[in-house]
Amino acid sequence: MASLKERQHTISLPKTRSRTKDQFLKNDKALIEWGMQIIKTIQFALIAASLFTAPTLVQAASGDSEYEEVSYEDLLNELSAKKQKVTQSSTSSFDDVRLHAGIGYANSFTNISANNQNFNRHTNGIQLSLGMDLFSPNWYSEGVFKNYGVSSSGSEEFTLRELDLKIGYTNRLESIWSYSISSGLSNRFLRFSDSSKGISVNETTPSLIVSTGFMAQVHKHLSLGAEVSAHTAMVNRTSDKNSFDFAFRLNTSL
Repeated sequence: MASLKERQHTISLPKTRSRTKDQFLKNDKALIEWGMQIIKTIQFALIAASLFTAPTLVQAASGDSEYEEVSYEDLLNELSAKKQKVTQSSTSSFDDVRLHAGIGYANSFTNISANNQNFNRHTNGIQLSLGMDLFSPNWYSEGVFKNYGVSSSGSEEFTLRELDLKIGYTNRLESIWSYSISSGLSNRFLRFSDSSKGISVNETTPSLIVSTGFMAQVHKHLSLGAEVSAHTAMVNRTSDKNSFDFAFRLNTSL
């Protein structure tokens, strides 16, 4: 009997082991199925995410791929326009400023008051001018020096020099013609003497000056014209009360 029981016990051991093995197989199978479900869930999530992000990516790609065809000439014109903009922005406002220089033949008619008498005298001379644009082709500043030399008649002697500083405006009329209007300050150095009448005047008189004239542009840098000016003294105690000038001018611009 004992041997029979021992045999039965020895036979039952393999059954227990086989059951344990089956349980492990079942557990492994469950783990594998659980893992497969997780993998499928992750795959589904990735597919859903790709479906949601695909329109955005397509839109971005289409936005990046949009372009406009241009010809070679259009490209050159665009580059040239950009170059001109850069050049204009890098240029200074002084680049458009022109200098003016001129020479002229001037005549002056002066009213002199001395020893309770009035004398009207005429003299002529040469004038030199130098000016520049005031950041505009229409506005300018100018300095003019006039030297009328010495005029003598009998015992009378008359000497006159003048320095003018003016600001003016000029504009084109039509064709080659243009006009100018200017105003400023003038300083006149006058000497007038007559020994027979006991007159001796040697004065410097500040005056206001107003001028206007016409010019003809005969060349790109050359113009011819005429100008008239009127002076009035800024002080009362002077012999040089009023005067009137007329000049022919030759101007150049640089």
